[in-house]
Amino acid sequence: MIPKRLVLTAAVVTLIAGAASAQTPVFDAFRAVCVTPAVDFVAVRAAADAHGWGATDTTADASMPGVVVADQLTRATSVDKTGLVLSAWHGAKGPVKISDCTVHVAKANFPALSGDVAHWLTFPAADTSAKRVTYRFTTDGDHLKPLTPADFDAAAGAAGLQILTVSGDQNGAVLDLMMIKK
Repeated sequence: MIPKRLVLTAAVVTLIAGAASAQTPVFDAFRAVCVTPAVDFVAVRAAADAHGWGATDTTADASMPGVVVADQLTRATSVDKTGLVLSAWHGAKGPVKISDCTVHVAKANFPALSGDVAHWLTFPAADTSAKRVTYRFTTDGDHLKPLTPADFDAAAGAAGLQILTVSGDQNGAVLDLMMIKK
């Protein structure tokens, strides 16, 4: 016979573990428009349209030194009463193709979003600070593989170097996914 206290403790641990592993609807929205399409601009646009992201007068964050931007878009939506603004663009710097997909989250919980990303990627961040977490990785078959600086060039020449950054302050948070391919 199992003591009732042990059963209750196991149930509480299971409930807490389940809550810790659940991802926020905001992160799910980011994954749906930026991650699932693998930062392919046409696929990002299609995903945003399919998920009901609407027009906004916000301008795209399309600026990177030396990159010629080919196309850009912005969209907005609300998830759980939280305003989200999508900004995506793609372009090139010589033969290197660069795509970027960013979601600005109004009044977001930076620790929660950082936790969502850490849970999803399952490997440590490359860089961390109190207000910013950055991951660098590539697709290796059917899973994501963290990269060291020595791996960046090879990854960019193959499946692509992906850089996922979560940053936050008192005004909200930003989830940004960039893809660099040669």
